[in-house]
Amino acid sequence: MKRLIPLRQLVLVALVSLVIASCTKEITPIGTKLLDPGELLSMGYTDTVQIRAYSIPDDSVYTLNLSYAQVGSLYDPIFGRTDAKFYSEVITSLTSTRFGTSPVFDSAYLYLPYKTSYGDTISNTTFHVYHLAESLLDSIHSYSNRTIAYEENNQFGSITFQPRPHDSSYYNGAKQAPTLRIPMNSNFGNLVLAADTTSLNTASAFAAYFKGISIVADRQNTSGKGCIVSFNLATTSSCIKMYYHNPGDTVKTYTFYVNSDCSHFQNYDHNGYAEAIPQLKDQIEGNTSLGQQFLFAQGMGGLKIKIEFPYLKQSFDPSTMVLNDAQLVLGNTSLSDVFTPPAYISLRGVGEKGTTSPYSIVDEDEGSGYFDGIYNEGLKSYRFRLTRYIQQLLLGQVNNNGLHLIIPSSGLNGARLVLNGTASGQSDMKLYLRYTKLN
Repeated sequence: MKRLIPLRQLVLVALVSLVIASCTKEITPIGTKLLDPGELLSMGYTDTVQIRAYSIPDDSVYTLNLSYAQVGSLYDPIFGRTDAKFYSEVITSLTSTRFGTSPVFDSAYLYLPYKTSYGDTISNTTFHVYHLAESLLDSIHSYSNRTIAYEENNQFGSITFQPRPHDSSYYNGAKQAPTLRIPMNSNFGNLVLAADTTSLNTASAFAAYFKGISIVADRQNTSGKGCIVSFNLATTSSCIKMYYHNPGDTVKTYTFYVNSDCSHFQNYDHNGYAEAIPQLKDQIEGNTSLGQQFLFAQGMGGLKIKIEFPYLKQSFDPSTMVLNDAQLVLGNTSLSDVFTPPAYISLRGVGEKGTTSPYSIVDEDEGSGYFDGIYNEGLKSYRFRLTRYIQQLLLGQVNNNGLHLIIPSSGLNGARLVLNGTASGQSDMKLYLRYTKLN
């Protein structure tokens, strides 16, 4: 039964729990701007539309030739462990490369320009660089659930460090842009210098000889520790610089690229959420009623949230009312400084087979200023304006399969989100409808 009350500010108070703090959310009277003052007398609102929501596993995401590389391992106290591995070709910077008659390897470094990081950057992280055991094929190695074999007994380099994506680096006697520099050993150098002239004539010929590299992090097994580090591949600064010499000659430098010009992809592994808290694990295994308390979403092909309005038409009769405004409000309930919520989230329609639509819903076409979905740090919440979508549902112009709440750019975004559920103690998810009653 609809609850009709005078026009007023609406307050949403977030649930307080283990990593939880209180917040408020004010619903702006957007619909009133469309009406004459006299019409406000016949305006009402309801927030009792029933919502059904629960978390489900997301599909694997397309990770072929992304502009960033993501590497790391983190152990989220709610979601459990996530591992990110990076696989890439290595190509020569010049055609018809020649290293001389008797080249000797001196040293080499893999340079990875920082982009950002997610998680705990105080604890140590260890990366290993290995030679790929097979060639990277774009037709096969395109999605985050794919892997490729690498030679664990043929390590090219390793480093233990604390990620500093915003701090300048110092090497070669000068201050440099934030960059991770991994020393490479003679396993790498000797393999490269052993290439025959045919393999060094073109970048593709070298890629056939030298299969590529994988960058793998040691697994994090301590709750609350670890991070995923992102590196910028859209630059020639993402490379391997090798120093070598021929007997009686000076030391020379050669650059190999590990950047956007190379075929590369990501593998993301959430370990089946085996280490996740029971409320999350049981929910994605089929106990959808747990979505009444908490809801979970995670990037990198992790989790998404199914949202349904099963009794919308029973709650709102479009023949006797005109919808002026519809807003879906969601409260963030995990206020972690380490595992921070995404800057923005999005909604997509659900197809007949339960898949997420690649297309935006109608309200998003009005622009982010209207649709919203941006995290409000002060109110610790998200809001979506769904007026046109709800109107389409009421008129039967779109299917009633529900919506998927997703973390956008999931292939590059490792953020996670814990929302108040549809019937949580103090701050449940709500759909606010403002309407004008017809005479």
